[in-house]
Amino acid sequence: SAGGEKSSFKQAVISQISSDTAGDEASKLSFSRAYSLSLSPQLIYARSPLLPVLVSSRIDRQLEFQAVGSWWVYSQQGHLVRVPSGREDVFADTTIDVRAKRSLMKFLRFVANYEDQPDMWEPYRSKPFPAFLTEQFRLPPALHDPLLALTLSPSSPRQISTEPSLAKVARHLRSIGVFGPGFGAVIPKWGGLAEITQVACRAGAVGGAVCVLNRGVDGIEDNPTLKSLPADEPKPLSVRLRDKNAADTETVTAEWVIGDENNLPPLAPTQSTVSASSTFSFSVLAVTRSMSIVSSTLASLFPAIAEGVPQPAGAVVVFPSGNLFSPDRAQDESPLPPVHAFVHSSDTGECPAGQCVIYASTATAGPEGSKILDEAVARLLQNVGENPTPQVLWSMRYEQSSSVPHPLPPMSTVGTGNLGQSASADHVLIFPPSSLDLAFDDAILQRVRSVWEKIMGAEAEGFMTFEDREGMGMEAEGEDQD
Repeated sequence: SAGGEKSSFKQAVISQISSDTAGDEASKLSFSRAYSLSLSPQLIYARSPLLPVLVSSRIDRQLEFQAVGSWWVYSQQGHLVRVPSGREDVFADTTIDVRAKRSLMKFLRFVANYEDQPDMWEPYRSKPFPAFLTEQFRLPPALHDPLLALTLSPSSPRQISTEPSLAKVARHLRSIGVFGPGFGAVIPKWGGLAEITQVACRAGAVGGAVCVLNRGVDGIEDNPTLKSLPADEPKPLSVRLRDKNAADTETVTAEWVIGDENNLPPLAPTQSTVSASSTFSFSVLAVTRSMSIVSSTLASLFPAIAEGVPQPAGAVVVFPSGNLFSPDRAQDESPLPPVHAFVHSSDTGECPAGQCVIYASTATAGPEGSKILDEAVARLLQNVGENPTPQVLWSMRYEQSSSVPHPLPPMSTVGTGNLGQSASADHVLIFPPSSLDLAFDDAILQRVRSVWEKIMGAEAEGFMTFEDREGMGMEAEGEDQD
């Protein structure tokens, strides 16, 4: 990688079915440009503050969102069970007895405004969420898994505390119906959140920004030609860029440098600046992920969610902790984390018609994590009711890691030894590491706003509110794609 860049992805292994076993077009791997895959897929809840920002910045017109429809849980009996999405689904579910339905409805009414009932949940704030469900609502263990699935937590049940779980379940339920009945989350078409980044870069370019590709930051230092400025006045910084594929470098000047630990060089803290790593303790969280191109639409995972609502393009399948058998794991070991699988249909533009993509992840690293994901994908394909069983045409397994600070800072300022104690050191801003959450991390917007306010100072008005830009209409988009 170039300069100080380092990757949070490693240990990639690709598997591909032999082409001579393929039959019709759906069971053949198409050409590479027919696929638009995401290394770190996330869904966006309808109540996320990201969506109003996309509107106020005027880039929503270049984006298309699709519904994440049904949520499924792999039961201990070895089959997929649909998670009820509302009151009607609960009462229509014949697998839940009357007493359990009453308890579940009581919980759903509570979580709708749980913040107003602290006496009920604060004693359980740091206790496991399943204990809260059992002791306060008498919910049977069979109903724990669907509620835990709505948290999208990567941890095993005994490690999931009550306070964040309530917030996540409430987020899910409060988002249902915002954009239409029956669903509460969306995914961007054509590659997920990367499509939002691409559209934002295009909008920035129309507004005068310069996007430099295939370059990494190799070094940052005070601009030696501006030493005549007062010592307490920030000077433009000299930023050395290095070509990723060559030893060539070039230097540009910048008043501010903003990045994260993956795209800026290692920065040594100075007496006048503070490094996030010296203020917060960090732990490394690693997850194993896989993406699988499948020779079927897996249509049974995408039932119609309501009359008059477009067919969903995404589904969530959760394999709760302990419901997947791991033969090499001793009985007395701690429970395995759950497996989450996002299934995207070809309507997302991520694969050709007749196929779908399964994104699976688990918070278990190493060979065991890969084995668990392979097993989960196999069980999923065996339980969609298709004969013959759909095949995985191509798959990639890999690890993704991120440093998790405790507590998570909104941002930090760091400097290099070259910057010394100059005022320019405060003009290097580093974001905390990216979240590995399966839903978009809304805290990112607040961190971005903090950086924006620091840069703009007294002129900080109208965060992410822009006028129309010439060249950002549908005609311009068509020209870009030609």
